[in-house]
Amino acid sequence: MSSLDSPLYEKKIMKKKVCILGGMEHYKDEFQKELSSNALPIENKQNIGVNISKIDFSFRENDIFEFLLWNIDCRQQRAYLRTIFYNGAEAIIILISEKKIDQILHYFDEIQARLPSIMVVFCIILEQLTKDEIIYQYLSVKDFKSKIESYNIQIKEISKPSDILDQICSNFLKKERYKELENVYYIDFIPLNLLFFQSNISDECNDYFEPETRNTEDIHKINTEKLIDYILNLKLDIIFEPPNWIKIKNKNFGTFSIYLRGNGNVYYFPKKCENCKETKCLKLKKAPFFICIEAGESNGWTNIKAFDQIELLILSKIIALKEANENNLPKSLLNQINKINICDKGK
Repeated sequence: MSSLDSPLYEKKIMKKKVCILGGMEHYKDEFQKELSSNALPIENKQNIGVNISKIDFSFRENDIFEFLLWNIDCRQQRAYLRTIFYNGAEAIIILISEKKIDQILHYFDEIQARLPSIMVVFCIILEQLTKDEIIYQYLSVKDFKSKIESYNIQIKEISKPSDILDQICSNFLKKERYKELENVYYIDFIPLNLLFFQSNISDECNDYFEPETRNTEDIHKINTEKLIDYILNLKLDIIFEPPNWIKIKNKNFGTFSIYLRGNGNVYYFPKKCENCKETKCLKLKKAPFFICIEAGESNGWTNIKAFDQIELLILSKIIALKEANENNLPKSLLNQINKINICDKGK
């Protein structure tokens, strides 16, 4: 019996949603066809603004990914619609024409304002220019250079479309292991003749059209240094875990962890699980669990320089969770905690 047939061998299948954007609709369609195991008819994209396909992808022996690829129409007539398809996406691939490199900045701002904690791969398709020429002419100028340095954007050369999936899988596993939740950005370069098997494919890139901005709240980068400094001055009984985590021990519920980047996500490790000796418990393997505590629609107020609503929200999470009990938590939050605390063993 081979190791793959052994009952002890477990393949881990992870299901993830990935969107593909950019002004080259024909190239996006070919990219989808090249990688997908099966897909809905491409006419869906013309009719409703998106086409969906499935990609079965083996990253490593035990890590199998099942991607749902959402090929989103970015033409002018669909611009108002496209952002509704972003919900639930964990990575975004954006095909970029060498003739319209500035679209990187437009899409960068669009994603920043709508999707915290996501991976974005800008794939520049080389037809006439080289990687070095584009870096010299475009990526070395002030606007691009400051973005690349501020957000630690990685620049890579790739030789086949599946290399992008390798990058996405690697990031997902790292994110799962270390709970690092901030945005991750790549700029990939690939020659057209390596992107598709067919050599006769051509496409013209559409202009960038800004999506509907109504009811969209900008997500700004948390001022982590200022926030930590202020928390230290409050002398709260909490634990700092480098580089970006705060742990809060609560005598009633267990441990809450807050990530000090992205949008201050909160994770919960139940008290009953901390001392559990059931090593095969599925709940224990899934812990810690995400807890939804979001800012409201009001702008809030502050007289602390460099503090905005998001920093104040994190402070309020820390203080509220430290002294939390059954009587003083909002019902919606208490319901989430109680649901997590149902022990699978006792079912």
